[in-house]
Amino acid sequence: MAHAARVGAELGADIVKTSYTGDPDSFGRVVESCPVPVVIAGGPKVETELDLLRMVYDAINAGARGVAIGRNVFQAEDPKLMTRRICSVVHEDYSAEEAAEMTSVE
Repeated sequence: MAHAARVGAELGADIVKTSYTGDPDSFGRVVESCPVPVVIAGGPKVETELDLLRMVYDAINAGARGVAIGRNVFQAEDPKLMTRRICSVVHEDYSAEEAAEMTSVE
């Protein structure tokens, strides 16, 4: 995956969207190998919203610059709140557990 991310950048991509590898150490190697920002794709529907938030948290802490998540937001019980929770992890240094405790978008 690291090689593919690097190739994308070398072919002229300004940003690379890729799947999360499943653990922060291996994903950190993907990010380190790529000279442009890396974002994670949302992937398949997750079991729980906390699982999604943990994936986002781990990816961001491994160096991802953001996320590109569709189904796991649109199919959430409250898509607006799920978006707010993800933003709090990406932009405000919340842990997955702290973000999951949010009950409103304010």
